[in-house]
Amino acid sequence: MKKKVIVGISVIVGIVILAIGYNQYTAYQKREKERISWLAPHYNEKKDTILLSDKVDKLNDKQENAFYSIARGAISSEDPSIEFTNLDDYSLFVKKAVGKHTYYLEYVCENPTIKMRFDTTVTVKLDKESLKGDTPFTYTELDSDLIDINDSLDDY
Repeated sequence: MKKKVIVGISVIVGIVILAIGYNQYTAYQKREKERISWLAPHYNEKKDTILLSDKVDKLNDKQENAFYSIARGAISSEDPSIEFTNLDDYSLFVKKAVGKHTYYLEYVCENPTIKMRFDTTVTVKLDKESLKGDTPFTYTELDSDLIDINDSLDDY
């Protein structure tokens, strides 16, 4: 009788331990999947790869939105007076450029009122692999119609 009670309690404890372990594992998988969804693709690779174009889409929505923010951030870093409140995102081209952590972006935004588009190209080097939250980066080779037009308006 005592042995049956001990075996029964052992089975119940074993089932509880397995259930807790399973729940912990699934919670870990969920956190890991979320973390991975924010990682910059091909971050440590040195070769170039097209990640987003009119024919290629290798980015998830989180990554794509982060690269839009990075493009706007590079423009704002160059000219803080530019505001994007009256501009709509029109298109984005993202290429993992040669060199670790380096990406080439072609960003186009549009003023919907006057149907005027503004092109920007920039090469950015990410300081960390995660695109979640504020993504620190440095940029080079920035060429933007927005900055050129804003500079022209400042001259008047």
